[in-house]
Amino acid sequence: MGKLIGITADVYLGATDVINQKLMDFVPRPIVDGVLMAGGIPVGLPILPVDKVNQLIERMDGIIFSGGPDIDPSFMGEEPIPKLGVTNRNRDRFEIAMIRTAVAKKIPIFGICRGAQMINVALGGTIYQDLGTQYSGRLIKHKQQAPGDQPTHFVRVDYNSKLYKTIGDNVFVNSRHHQAIKEVPDFLRVVATASDGVIEAIEKEDASIQGAKLNPVQLRFFLTCVKQVLLQIKIRIGNPNRMESGSI
Repeated sequence: MGKLIGITADVYLGATDVINQKLMDFVPRPIVDGVLMAGGIPVGLPILPVDKVNQLIERMDGIIFSGGPDIDPSFMGEEPIPKLGVTNRNRDRFEIAMIRTAVAKKIPIFGICRGAQMINVALGGTIYQDLGTQYSGRLIKHKQQAPGDQPTHFVRVDYNSKLYKTIGDNVFVNSRHHQAIKEVPDFLRVVATASDGVIEAIEKEDASIQGAKLNPVQLRFFLTCVKQVLLQIKIRIGNPNRMESGSI
């Protein structure tokens, strides 16, 4: 049996054309397809009250934190700057609880774009609220306007990282963000940067925690990262009832 891989949902703020419902929870189809192709069973995770996190996580074998809006800077002890975009404090609070609980229970996690930043903030790191305002160096364009399935800039990858074994070095990638990881907690490390020095990926040494600004249209990278999550499910120390061999 394939392992259950949770995918955190975003919230559609407008009314849908089909049933005119507002605040619709949704997960990106490319992530769903990627999990299926990697051998897992995708499960959408809507925003829930924090007191439900333990019950929810007990059913998950791994969790992917998807993209979405900006992160509320109050979770870093900061005030919002003028260039901060739309935030969703309820989603932030839910995902912070999910990340911390997953790490405590040794459940592997993978963050994409906003998800990578959320992992960093939840575990004690910081982000730039807006690169154009706060980054001191000369920036390349990180919020691309080209179609989302086309790469636009290069990323350098640390030779000693798990990510290097996945995608190699000097990788041509897509990018769509105006926030970025700033300071990283001690037990995580930076494993990829753009030519301007902006952090593009972080990971824990054993790859049980991974985060990347690269989007899932970089299919080879995405599938391999998901497979790495599934591998960590097999080898992690945890509930022996959830360690049985499966189809992955």
